[in-house]
Amino acid sequence: MEYVVGAGLALGVAVFATLAGLDRDRAFYPTALIVIASYYDLFAIMGGGGALGVETGVLVVFICISVIGFRTNLWIVAGALVGHGLFDLIHGQLIDNTGVPSWWPMFCLSFDVVAGSYLAWRLASARLEAQAGPGFGARIHPHVQDELLAAKASERAGNPAAGFRHLERAHVLGQTSTVEHVRVHAHMLAWGLRQRNAREVGGQVQRMVGAALVTGLGLVPHGNTGGSNVHPFRPMLIPDDLARTIAGARTVAGTLLSVVFVVATLLGAGAQSP
Repeated sequence: MEYVVGAGLALGVAVFATLAGLDRDRAFYPTALIVIASYYDLFAIMGGGGALGVETGVLVVFICISVIGFRTNLWIVAGALVGHGLFDLIHGQLIDNTGVPSWWPMFCLSFDVVAGSYLAWRLASARLEAQAGPGFGARIHPHVQDELLAAKASERAGNPAAGFRHLERAHVLGQTSTVEHVRVHAHMLAWGLRQRNAREVGGQVQRMVGAALVTGLGLVPHGNTGGSNVHPFRPMLIPDDLARTIAGARTVAGTLLSVVFVVATLLGAGAQSP
């Protein structure tokens, strides 16, 4: 029964993800793999925590595989899903985790293999792109460039203030990409030099260093316009047109699989009770 429920649930989730368009986001299956692998840590805690260390080590391995597959090729994720199913098959012989329900290895094995096989079918039939496409920085670059060109045109027309406003818009667009973030601050620095604005020059030197160091960590105040006239850590409202451009360049990872697995756990536990 566990095999049937696991396989049926995996197929249902996968088909739903296809119909709803969720799996068009290449983060869907890597996130699913991380959620699936994390359940053994939950069971370790339920069992008193004795197996938590080794289960966490296994989880870290699957997290790394998920990230590598997400960034390079989704075939890696498909293989890892099937591989986790095989791991379910021998998990009890390798790790003494008393919190694992007796039905879980069979359920998870069938879920993993079906999910991995479905992903492999989607990739083989070219319904999903296996290799990673351009990242956010590459997708937002043309929009940042448009604002930089508009800034240059305004300044040449004798309106440096309007030019700087375009630089601020470029900053809002590109601030979550390290390359674009640093590039915009470099243009702001050059603007300060041309306008002989010592405050802007000093502020932009500091902001360039900060952008290079912390952008990749996600430590950016969204909407901040980037000039020395605003605090560098102050979040600001993003104009609607820029928000739409950013949203169009960004893929948002999201999955309901954790909820599905909780429900499945409860259903499976109920099925095993007399």
